Amino acid sequence: MKMVVTRSHAGTTPAAVPSSRTRSLLGVAVLALCALVLSSTPAHADFGFVPGSFFADSFDPQLGGPDTQAGAHPAEATTDFRLNLKPGGLPDESLRNVRVDLPAGFVGNPEAVPTCSRGTLDAFLGTPGVACPVTSQVGVAVITIAQSGFSFDISAPVFNVAPRPGQVADFAFMIQTVLVHLVPVLDATGNYRISVKIDGISQGLPIAGSKVTLWGTPADTSHDSLRSCDGSPYISGYTCSVSSKRAAFLTNPTACAGPQTTTISADSWQRPGVVKTDSYTSASGVTGCDRLHFEPTADVDASTSAPDAPTGLSVDLTFPQNDDPDGLATPHLRTAQVTLPEGMTINPGSADGLSACTDQQLGLRSDSVDACPDGSKIGTATADTPLLPDQLTGSVYLRTQNSDDPASGEMFRLALVLEDKDRGVLIKIPGAVKVDETTGRIVTEFQDNPQTPVSHLSLQLKSGPRAPLASPPSCGEKTVGTQLSSWAGQTATLEPKLTVDCTAGLGGFSPSLTAGVAQPVGGAFSPFSVSIAKPDGNSSLSSLRLALPKGLLANLKGNLGTQVGTVRAFAGPGTNPYVLPGKVFLEGAYGDAPFSLRVVVPAVAGPFNLGEVVVRQKIYVDPETTQVTVVSDPIPTIVKGVPVRLQRLDVEVDKPGFMINPTSCAAKEVTGTLTSVAGQTAALTNRFQVGECQSLGFAPKLEMTMSGKGQTKDGAHPALTARLTPPFGNANSKKVTVTLPLSLALDAGNANGLCEPKDAAVNKCPAASIVGSAQARSILPDTLKGPVYFVRGTRLENGKVRKTLPKLFIPLTANGVTVNIHADSDVEDDRLVTTFDNLPDAPFSRFDLTINGGEHGILAVSGRNVCAATQIADARLAGQNGKSHTSKVTMGTPCALGVVKSSHTSTALKLTVGGLGAGKVSASGNGVAKVSRSLASATTATLTLKLTKATRRALARHRDVKVKVAVAF
Repeated sequence: MKMVVTRSHAGTTPAAVPSSRTRSLLGVAVLALCALVLSSTPAHADFGFVPGSFFADSFDPQLGGPDTQAGAHPAEATTDFRLNLKPGGLPDESLRNVRVDLPAGFVGNPEAVPTCSRGTLDAFLGTPGVACPVTSQVGVAVITIAQSGFSFDISAPVFNVAPRPGQVADFAFMIQTVLVHLVPVLDATGNYRISVKIDGISQGLPIAGSKVTLWGTPADTSHDSLRSCDGSPYISGYTCSVSSKRAAFLTNPTACAGPQTTTISADSWQRPGVVKTDSYTSASGVTGCDRLHFEPTADVDASTSAPDAPTGLSVDLTFPQNDDPDGLATPHLRTAQVTLPEGMTINPGSADGLSACTDQQLGLRSDSVDACPDGSKIGTATADTPLLPDQLTGSVYLRTQNSDDPASGEMFRLALVLEDKDRGVLIKIPGAVKVDETTGRIVTEFQDNPQTPVSHLSLQLKSGPRAPLASPPSCGEKTVGTQLSSWAGQTATLEPKLTVDCTAGLGGFSPSLTAGVAQPVGGAFSPFSVSIAKPDGNSSLSSLRLALPKGLLANLKGNLGTQVGTVRAFAGPGTNPYVLPGKVFLEGAYGDAPFSLRVVVPAVAGPFNLGEVVVRQKIYVDPETTQVTVVSDPIPTIVKGVPVRLQRLDVEVDKPGFMINPTSCAAKEVTGTLTSVAGQTAALTNRFQVGECQSLGFAPKLEMTMSGKGQTKDGAHPALTARLTPPFGNANSKKVTVTLPLSLALDAGNANGLCEPKDAAVNKCPAASIVGSAQARSILPDTLKGPVYFVRGTRLENGKVRKTLPKLFIPLTANGVTVNIHADSDVEDDRLVTTFDNLPDAPFSRFDLTINGGEHGILAVSGRNVCAATQIADARLAGQNGKSHTSKVTMGTPCALGVVKSSHTSTALKLTVGGLGAGKVSASGNGVAKVSRSLASATTATLTLKLTKATRRALARHRDVKVKVAVAF
């Protein structure tokens, strides 16, 4: 290769020579001349740049200075530097690597200039007559070489060389048979500004400085005098032109951001890695951004036109480029904001199998190859730029959650990764998804995009059941708000449309209900499950009211605060909803309900944690039937900006020994009332029935006692106590009828007052109508207790209200639950009959009833002394399973006890105690140990008393022994 050696200074253009032969002779002469010139000996400085020597700017001769127009194609751009020299005029150290970081937005387009093949370039080194095509020249390099005592400049053409694999471009020139490559790279740490690297400079080149000038429009005739027409440098007075189309190679930034800085850094072979830097800041930077034209277009389409369905989305943005070298470039895209239509939201079903890419895996703002997992890929992307021959291709990734605020853009984060492996281009752009917490509306933003020209950008979010989006649940034309802004400050607001089809059932509300027990056996403990579902396109479920079948109850003893079941929520439209598991806990009072359920569902879907969703359900117990009704608080329809789009809700109450089946095998129903967010209601029923009720026993034990000192004669008012004890595992009682003996009658006039039926119906009987008390042990944590009210009796006969005997009204209360027990009175064969009918199918382990006696007692001894004979009541009981049980109940009385018979042996005394009534009889005396025994409706009891030695001797002598007998009621 031939070269020109000239004496030059920074900022000057090297002189050209007239001919090839003259060029060589002049070069020798100049070398000789330079060798005779003694250079000054500057003060010694370490390796680095001469202060103030670095210069980098664009230039236009017609302007007489820098070209500051934004988006303009300057005539040329120059980078110039000088290195410190040590005494003697030689470089302090040998230049190894150089890097120049250009201002953001200043770009060169290698596609605008033909290339020199690498084969031609290699042959250029030693093959006569072989040179890179003149059409591939893009500028001139002037390298200052330092020799002892003097320095000289070598000029060489700079060619656009076909890049190696992994290179964006390659600009090369030759100095003393040494090829120097200027390789541009995209600096990820500088928001993808262009940096030019020269690596591995030959140590045989004692470089003292460099000036590289690149042409803004290489095919322009203004550069003809500086072309290397035959591969050699310039010949004074000789020009050659090119036939290439005039195309812009360099373009100024399109952001008017004030003065712009170019930075240079270098290290040496003697101290590799010890980097010296310098910088140059332009006086004003580029201006005139208002002259640029920014007229993008947008097209948006969904992968499905069906409503309320998983959908992909394609977004195509086009930015028409102005390639006129005499015109101004299209400003670069800075921010893209896409606002999806109302109702097009995040699809919860997309979380199935979804993962997220961490910031470390992504390697944002670094040159590392992204290592995002495949599960985080939610779409594909392409981009076209005039700077590259091929399209950039890549993916849209979901990034890890960095906030719990959906509107922040840090909760749902994206990354757009674009790549051209052949050219070594890897661009990673962060994106923010801002979601309205109330409506779920999505705004996606990609801010501060790289300052490079893009003619087309396309994003395709994946479709199918796991698509990241769900289409609006309403039909019609929808507007996608698209706002695009440039680095020059222009904003374009576009409104592309997409259409959602109208389909049958859209916006309706036709949910389904399925409920039942796992073991449908009467009286058994069994898990109970409920499933509610709705079709796609229906309005979302808002609230639920569920009435369990009568007799299906829960054992609350010892279970408060414990987990009693599980829940599964199927969220998202389509065939692949995401299943969110949760737990069901039994709690105490909530609001006006005595008990409640607390459903806790951790909203953890794929890589997202939206916190815990807690929904409370009130548990009401009907006081007449003990039927349980569950009323849910509003079911969340949106969580952290993600609409739940609940398809199905499965609840299973499966704690062992918790749910108890009815003991009646009659057909029943689970009924539910469901309400939608639109206010629609659906009343649903599900048949419920258990079996094998006849296998349950039914033999309750009834005990009755009259009490009250002196209340045994005619006209007296004894108290009456009754206890009903059903054996464990028996069917529950449905009806209990007790016929009292003839000795007892109803004395309604002796009561303080009667409760009116209307007051009893609302549980507001006056205290004066209380005639007794009752209590019951049940499945509640505490014993049910309450007064016994005397209520005026009526019945409807032939359309008229007739008076009847007064009734009993017994409201039993515990833990906020009230169970009303009713009893009718009647007379059959002159005997008072009391009937407890329509008893709830609820398990009671014991029921105690006391009717007060004395001054205001409602039971009176009628015409005889109750101590004159054994008092027997008749009981007829009917079970919920259809079985019946009858018994004769010997009633205890307050009558005195006496010794009917006595006998003794040598060691014991036996006493037969006679009388009527039930209670506890005890005996004690001189020389005998105290014994006691319970009397249960028996007329006699035998007590055996062990005798002391002294007592045995007294009895042997036929002496009397005094024994005291007492009974306690």
